[in-house]
Amino acid sequence: MKFCFILILSLLFARTLSGENLIEHDYEIDAYYTNVSTFIDLEPDRNITNAIDMSERDIYTQLLNKAFSPNIFLFEASCNPMAILGLYVRKQYNNLYDESNVQDMNLVKVITAGFEEPYSFSFFVGRMMIFKTHKNDRVGKNRAYMGVLVDIGDKTIKDNVAYNNKWMDIEYKLKGTRAKTDVDLDWSFRVGAKINGNKNFVNSLYIGARRSSIDYKKNIYSLRYNSAFSTMIALSADTFKLINYEIILEKKIPISGSEKMSFGIGIGYRYNSGNKYRGTLKEEGIDNHQLLIRPNLKW
Repeated sequence: MKFCFILILSLLFARTLSGENLIEHDYEIDAYYTNVSTFIDLEPDRNITNAIDMSERDIYTQLLNKAFSPNIFLFEASCNPMAILGLYVRKQYNNLYDESNVQDMNLVKVITAGFEEPYSFSFFVGRMMIFKTHKNDRVGKNRAYMGVLVDIGDKTIKDNVAYNNKWMDIEYKLKGTRAKTDVDLDWSFRVGAKINGNKNFVNSLYIGARRSSIDYKKNIYSLRYNSAFSTMIALSADTFKLINYEIILEKKIPISGSEKMSFGIGIGYRYNSGNKYRGTLKEEGIDNHQLLIRPNLKW
């Protein structure tokens, strides 16, 4: 985990190399998913499409039409702060962790659940568009892209305990972030497979979707303009039995008087069939239904 933080800090303060075809470095800070990335242009003699005036539907269509003509390579290092917090609390404050049990629910596990890895490294190749209102605007996270993503790591979390597991995720993904003066829109649709080196973790096939919208000028109670959802279903790659299912609905609340800050509270449900693990991690007779609560602050 220390190596992950060192790498992220190094990349965060790195400058774009002059004379090279590096587009830029970018970063995102979030309670559940924090990352830093480097984009490399595969078509240095062509301008990347500026999709500022396109509808969301037109963006999807154009990316699909050029899906087999990649123009970008991306490297990303990420860590998951809340997942790491869950590991820390259980290891260093085990009594507090045990005391947070309420009936069949552990509050630490509920709040820190969501990511099964403390950190990861990602490689992406595909098609990308950018969103720029003015020529000299910094692109930042204002991008939409579609292509093949490979994630790798060496730890997997189960019940707030990290196990050695050299894993690899391979997925085809459509993802985008569009931040305007008063509106933030994020979307992600993916299908993929996860391969585990530790045989106690079952290889899986999965499909997932996520979409989040914040409009700082609309009524804070609006579900259409200030809400988010995410869902994911996974099957065993060997038996095609259901491994787990997850759905989260989140209410976004823009903070008045602030410059693009919002608070979010997500309520979700996760089902674990007990088919996710083997060997010493296997939980016999498990048919687990878990409540998820995700507070979050965006700025």
